[in-house]
Amino acid sequence: MNAYCTIDQIAADLRITVSAANTDKLTRCAEAAAIQIDATVDSPDPPDYSQPWDPLYTTVNIGYGSELFKVNDALFGVIGYDQTGALRTPRNGFIRWANVLLARKQQFGIA
Repeated sequence: MNAYCTIDQIAADLRITVSAANTDKLTRCAEAAAIQIDATVDSPDPPDYSQPWDPLYTTVNIGYGSELFKVNDALFGVIGYDQTGALRTPRNGFIRWANVLLARKQQFGIA
């Protein structure tokens, strides 16, 4: 798997157990989060998914991977309803994680 965490770590964050039914989705979410990490860090070197992982990468990979796993619970960008009324979710869910990764960002383009 190409990620900075295990699917067991994401499952623990979600308070679920890894099963045959959710392994594929957990793997996709872990790898998708790692792709976002790699794009944000923008290293000139290829990503290294071998352990030991950078703890910052692992934290972001688990956190964002967990969010991706639950994204269908907020279809159309709305959560809540019966308890709170409709709450809009942020438009760019990764931006706060990208801010966490600024400490590891390796290249900055001219905007």
